[in-house]
Amino acid sequence: MDLKAARAYLYETVIKRTFGEISPATGKNEHGKPSFLPPFDDHYFNISHSGDFVVMAMGDSPVGVDVERTGRTKDFKKLLRFFYDHEKNRVLKAPDGEDEFYKIWTFREAFSKLVGVGLVLYSHEEITIDYDKNKVSYNDKDYGFYEYDIKTGYRLSLCVPGDIGDFDIEVIRIE
Repeated sequence: MDLKAARAYLYETVIKRTFGEISPATGKNEHGKPSFLPPFDDHYFNISHSGDFVVMAMGDSPVGVDVERTGRTKDFKKLLRFFYDHEKNRVLKAPDGEDEFYKIWTFREAFSKLVGVGLVLYSHEEITIDYDKNKVSYNDKDYGFYEYDIKTGYRLSLCVPGDIGDFDIEVIRIE
């Protein structure tokens, strides 16, 4: 199954599980973040793909999800130019710098997708993510991260408003 077909299959499967035979209309904000249109705009979703995986997060509050296949960049250190100095240092001092790089990358991506503006967010202001506690504060609101181990060679991070412990997370694998 190609990527486009896998995305469509996942989306339809999750939508049917949530809404039954109703197929809510979707739209995108000015930055391209997809959302359900009224009267279903009290449900939120986000999709990401990399390598062999397509993932979708859905909830009754905004969500952001990112999956990345690790090891696909010959020299991940060249991408550190997109990180803040404290993040670069964290990667360079970590016992497994590549794993730390992808943790930071997926946290940043999941958060920026939740907020709905994409990675451009990090070029406008410094966002300080607590990578040890899996939390970030932004515009006087707190957000939490959940990391899911899907398969060796991949990193998946989910970001939600508030504390991750307040959410029931159900992982559905569709092969």
